[in-house]
Amino acid sequence: MDRSLPSVLAALLMSGVSAQGPPAFHWPLDESSGVIAQAWGGTNGTLAGGTTWDPTGGHHQGAARFDGVNDRIILGSCDLTSGTGFSISFWTKADFVTGMERTLIAKTTGPQLTDHIWSVAFVNGTSLRFRLQTGGTTSELSTGPSSLFGSVWYHIVATYDGAIMRVVLNGALMASAPKSGSIGLHPQSPASIGALSTGTQPYSGWIDDVRIYDRALTDNEILELLFGSMTTSINEAQGPITLSDLLRNPAPTDRIVVRDMLGRMELSGNTGASAPIDLSSLSAGIHMVCLEGRDGCRSVRVFVP
Repeated sequence: MDRSLPSVLAALLMSGVSAQGPPAFHWPLDESSGVIAQAWGGTNGTLAGGTTWDPTGGHHQGAARFDGVNDRIILGSCDLTSGTGFSISFWTKADFVTGMERTLIAKTTGPQLTDHIWSVAFVNGTSLRFRLQTGGTTSELSTGPSSLFGSVWYHIVATYDGAIMRVVLNGALMASAPKSGSIGLHPQSPASIGALSTGTQPYSGWIDDVRIYDRALTDNEILELLFGSMTTSINEAQGPITLSDLLRNPAPTDRIVVRDMLGRMELSGNTGASAPIDLSSLSAGIHMVCLEGRDGCRSVRVFVP
C-alpha cells in the first residue's frame, strides 16, 4: 500500500474534505506594526494593553503576542445572526501553562463567569474550557486532563450546532456535551482575544489566525484547517527515514523528539543529520516532530496513514 504523505492527503481530499465557506469574522493577525488587527471578514480589532506583533513568529506567517499582564485585542460585538450555529478556530502557543484560567478568546456581558456569551480558555494547567450562553444560561464544557505544553502550537476549535457543544484539539475531539437554544444578539458586549475585554484573565503567548463562523464546522472542515499548513515532505512513513526527509531545507540537528498531538512524548533521542529515524512504530494519525539544533527547535507535523 502506498503510504506516502501526498497520496494520503489526496485520498483525504477525495473522501470529502472540500472547500470551506468563508468565516463570518477572520483575523489573520499577520501585521508587523500599528494597533489595528485587519479583518478579512467582519470588523477590525484594536490592540490594547501593549499587545505586540510577531511578524515571523506565527504558526503561519505572523501572530499576535500577549504578555500575560493585560494585553488583549478588542474586537467588535461579533454577533452572529444564525442563532444556533457557531464555531471558533485559532492557533495558539503558550509561554507556559499555569493552573490559573487564561482567556484565549471571549465575548462577555460582565465580570462573572455566568456573563460569558462564549469563551475559550486554558484552565487548571492541563485543560481547555468552552463556555456558551443560550437562553440566558451559560454552560461550561471542559476537556479532561491532558498534556498541554508551553512553546508548542495547538489548533483549537470550539463548535455548537444547536444540539451539541464540542471542543476539538489538533483534529481530535476532546469533549462534547448536549446544549440547545439560541445564542442571541448582544451588541453592547465586545469580544476580545488574549484576555477578557477588561484585561482580566490575561494570556501569555501567541495567537494566530482567529476565525469565527456562523455555523458548526464539520469534521472534514476542521481537518482542512489543520492540514492546510501541514508539511508533506516525507516520502515514506513505513520504515526508517533520515532527518533530511523531514526538512525541505535540511539543517544541522542534534536531537529529535516526537510527540502526539496532545503533547505526549512518543520517541526521542540524540542523532546526527544522516542518522536513520525509524517511525514505523508510530500509530496512525498526526504526530509532531521537533528537530532540535544549535538554532533552536523546528517543528513539523507528520501524518502516518
